Amino acid sequence: MDRKWRQNLHIEAPEGWLNDPNGLCYFDGFYHVYFQYSPGTPKGEATRCWGHYVSTDLLSWKYKGIVLYPDIPEDRNGVFSGSAVAFNDHIEFFYTGNVEEEGPYDYVLEGRGANVITVTSSDGDKMSAKKVLLKNSDYPDFCSCHVRDPKVWIENGIYKMVLGARTVDDKGSVLLYEGASPDSFRYAGSLTIPDMGYMWECPDMFTLEGKTFLALCPQGTKRGEFSFQNIFHSGYFNLDGEKLSGFEEFDYGFDFYAPQTFIAPDGRRLLIGWMGIGDDAYTNPTIGLGWQHCLTLPRELTVSPEGKLLQNPIRELESLKRSSRKIEGEAWESLPFEVSAAGFADRATVTISGASVSWDKESGILSLRLNEEGYGRKVRNLKLSSLENVLIIADRSSLEIYINNGLYVMSTRFYPEYRQVRVATEGASAEVARLRLNDTLIAIGEALIDFIPDKKGCEFYEVGSFSPATGGAPANVCGAFSKLGGKARMITQLGNDPFGDVITRTLNDAGVDTSCIRYTSAANTALAFVSHTVEGKSTYSFYRNPSADMLFEASDVTSEMLDDCYALHFCSVSLGDFPMKDAHRAAITIARRQGAIVSFDPNLRFMLWDDKEELKHVIQEFIPDCDILKISDEELEFITGTSVIEEALPSLFTGNVKLVILTKGKDGADAYTASVKVASAGRAVNVVDTTGAGDGFIGSFLWKLKSSGIGREEVSSCPVSILKECLDFANRFSAISVQRKGAIPSYPELKEM
Repeated sequence: MDRKWRQNLHIEAPEGWLNDPNGLCYFDGFYHVYFQYSPGTPKGEATRCWGHYVSTDLLSWKYKGIVLYPDIPEDRNGVFSGSAVAFNDHIEFFYTGNVEEEGPYDYVLEGRGANVITVTSSDGDKMSAKKVLLKNSDYPDFCSCHVRDPKVWIENGIYKMVLGARTVDDKGSVLLYEGASPDSFRYAGSLTIPDMGYMWECPDMFTLEGKTFLALCPQGTKRGEFSFQNIFHSGYFNLDGEKLSGFEEFDYGFDFYAPQTFIAPDGRRLLIGWMGIGDDAYTNPTIGLGWQHCLTLPRELTVSPEGKLLQNPIRELESLKRSSRKIEGEAWESLPFEVSAAGFADRATVTISGASVSWDKESGILSLRLNEEGYGRKVRNLKLSSLENVLIIADRSSLEIYINNGLYVMSTRFYPEYRQVRVATEGASAEVARLRLNDTLIAIGEALIDFIPDKKGCEFYEVGSFSPATGGAPANVCGAFSKLGGKARMITQLGNDPFGDVITRTLNDAGVDTSCIRYTSAANTALAFVSHTVEGKSTYSFYRNPSADMLFEASDVTSEMLDDCYALHFCSVSLGDFPMKDAHRAAITIARRQGAIVSFDPNLRFMLWDDKEELKHVIQEFIPDCDILKISDEELEFITGTSVIEEALPSLFTGNVKLVILTKGKDGADAYTASVKVASAGRAVNVVDTTGAGDGFIGSFLWKLKSSGIGREEVSSCPVSILKECLDFANRFSAISVQRKGAIPSYPELKEM
């Protein structure tokens, strides 16, 4: 799948359609974001499910899969929006189960079921049996069939809930429920005001800095020149008792809807919205690439002296800033980046590619305009008494514009053809700062099917049968990194055959991003038959003459594939005299340019080379290109000419090499920088299968290195204590994996570690 316009900072679905954020909460050390999801269809025609992302820092998000499907009669037409309440040991979820009866119904006054359903989870992924709490008959008589989107919280020990509703006379309303437990929810009143649309969706009630707010999405309001400029809108009232006053829109841009708030562990009230909108005239070209829509960046909410909500980007984004500089007229910068502007003249403009934010002091109008990069988005206007400052977060295909310290926000999708875009200012002083979220392990090379023998400790001809399993060292490294909770992506080519499908499915199940895998009918997916000798060594018999991965070319590698790269990992299997070798060079060049770590594990497979000297030459050719070199004690003498690591180090610390890791099987591993040595003892375990053990070691080592905040610039000066922790962690990871069969299936998840 093409990664053009894939966001770097924002949550997107792996493929298909994404809309409302749901179930936002912090639980068990992770931020959890659930979302409305229609997999397989970028236009959203499929029945809605809930997808799930997690993060430890609100910056790097890991897709966990689909957690709720429509699978009972009360939600058979969709698991619609809802919320979550997190406790110490579990999460309680509440959502609307959508039902559409067959027949000549209008689905407003009849024919639609709107059921409040609850489930619980002890880990955020595995859900309990579903329990229906409320049906249409439990809502007031003045309600139509449109009642949905439960937001639940606990206040003074009492469960409270708001539901969005449409009355039988087409008025928007919010229903209030409360109870000692979810099973005892009872109707406690409603909130509404005249002339505010026919339906109120996605309600959210919260107190912040002593003031209570009711957020909602009114449908059916009349468009104005400076308000309600989209077909649907999102905003909030001040709530005093049962009195609603002062409706303010959350966002005045083209793409914003269905926001939900939650509490971070440090007490901040955070908001995330859907950066999309339904039923409007503009479009998104990513439909042709297989996906559509994203969520906004998380925003911190505070209250202004006048009692209005201020929205600003989460403070965690500050850690991503790189190379800030003033803009003198115009500059060129690679997305994503941040532009901050102030000191506005009577007329001023900030331009980013085909989008411009312009200010006219005389009229008091600030305008957001887009050219053809807006795909139908033209202009949105905002009326201001004065303009103090503007902060723009520009991702690969979106802009979030924060005005006057977050008093106003304008969000939009836009789709520049190239990642590097023109930034220009007129009538304002401005700075641009590159934002880099390099959080993904990317591996390039072979992904294949390992055929695992039914018994070990024998010669190849003594094996009775083999079982297929996804393998290939780069793929295994991705699997290890991903199963620990990291983001991993595989760059390779597979055959258009069932084996290629098995590999893709296995990697997807392990959470590995497969969007950069290409498929060809010119060759088949590679196969390898494995046997384990009496001495415990693995031998391989490969079927790749050529295989699909070998034909992957340098021109197939794009900068978009590596735009979020933390580390690029590769091995020697794919460095033979075929196109994939040049693809490695292209990927390494891009990774180095973007400041990523380059990691190399020679991972010798002699049977693939007619000339061992050629293999040695290729390894020595690529070693200077890496920052981290992982080598086994069995490979050391072949590569360096000596089995004594101290004698070999001068020849290994060449070019860009900053860290050498020597793995010694059951005897553990050592790590060397130019100035220090760190040792980690092995662990005595009952070995079942060593397939992929070395790959798991380096994958888990890189995960621990990233988790410790070590980037490329810090590798050579990495503190001894962190190196020791990383080695110990990787040894422990490998010790667990060798006690099980296979490679990726044997790798432990973080909670097991």
